[in-house]
Amino acid sequence: MMSEGMPEPRKTPLYDMHVKLGGKIVNFEDWLMPVQFEGVIPEHHWTRQNAGVFDISHMTEFMIEGPDTIPLLKKLMTNSVAIGNFKAQYNHMCYPSGGVVDDLYIYRENEEKVRIIANAQPFETEGKDFNWIKDHIGSFDATITDLSLERARFAFQGPETMKLLNPITADDITQIKRFNWIYTKVKTNHEEIPIFLSRTGYTGEDDFSPELGSFEISCEKKYAEALFKAFLDTGAKPIGLGARDSLRLECCFALYGHEINENITPIEANLAWVVKEKEGTEFIGQEVILKQKKEGTARISVGLNLLDKGILRHGYKIFIEGNEIGYITSGTFAPTVGKTVALALVKTEFSKIGQELDVQIRNKFKKAIVVKTPFYTRGRKI
Repeated sequence: MMSEGMPEPRKTPLYDMHVKLGGKIVNFEDWLMPVQFEGVIPEHHWTRQNAGVFDISHMTEFMIEGPDTIPLLKKLMTNSVAIGNFKAQYNHMCYPSGGVVDDLYIYRENEEKVRIIANAQPFETEGKDFNWIKDHIGSFDATITDLSLERARFAFQGPETMKLLNPITADDITQIKRFNWIYTKVKTNHEEIPIFLSRTGYTGEDDFSPELGSFEISCEKKYAEALFKAFLDTGAKPIGLGARDSLRLECCFALYGHEINENITPIEANLAWVVKEKEGTEFIGQEVILKQKKEGTARISVGLNLLDKGILRHGYKIFIEGNEIGYITSGTFAPTVGKTVALALVKTEFSKIGQELDVQIRNKFKKAIVVKTPFYTRGRKI
């Protein structure tokens, strides 16, 4: 039940189609989203083996433009920002404390125009990313435009994606390399729909080859239903948020609010590769983060397998000989590998592979073990 005075949850442009397709609708970050259609496990397997389409219209999308676009981003982002035109890069924005404002992708069109796609925001933190960027523009000659509610966003993921999507696009998308993007059009029976298409994703279903590519897509919201129908007409299936979470967790991709947040730094999250020192520019949070990268941290993110029966969930406490040493940041049964897996933030001294731990599940302690990550990459399982 909604709290008095709280707005009603928002709907994406695809809400009505989700309902017609039998989607189970839940409130996610104050958006009414499908958590599943046929079921989380069959949708997970379908995406690993075939191709699925996810509605990610709840995410945020911005455009930064102006002569100082790149200098501004170098100040805001932990990664290098040293990418060419029509290339994408994963990034973090951080607070001076080193904690993460959000994780996101930047998509450079040219040195004066860069698109950003970031996480959804609930009403409580609505505008957080947009305002963080806007508030730090200062003397930089740049502007930011919020495109979030003007556009719809999709993820077309899985090993069959290239085969299904390429015939309906105006360009040969087999020529797009990973972390590259283009403007193109999708051909339908009635029109050609202009889209932004990036070879990126959150499922791990891309091995850099021409045959196995997955994509994220943005279009004007007026085209959302027609584009979704065109995607499903290829033979791809609609996939809900439940499978999106289990797919990303098998690949150990961070989820904001879990593996990273305002109190967890990129280094603690075991994402040091997202941090690059930039000549002539100090990014926000640099002093803390670079010190951690050089000297290490008191806690670190690790992968776990549960040795006993049960399911690991976010927030479960972890112990060694009765002493609390960390907690689960994300956990689930991983359908592809057939095991219960988790990411956990633990004291660094207990982070070595093979370390056994006790996880408190309700009032019982269950044995878990630190394992190598990721749990899954295409062609390999733990």
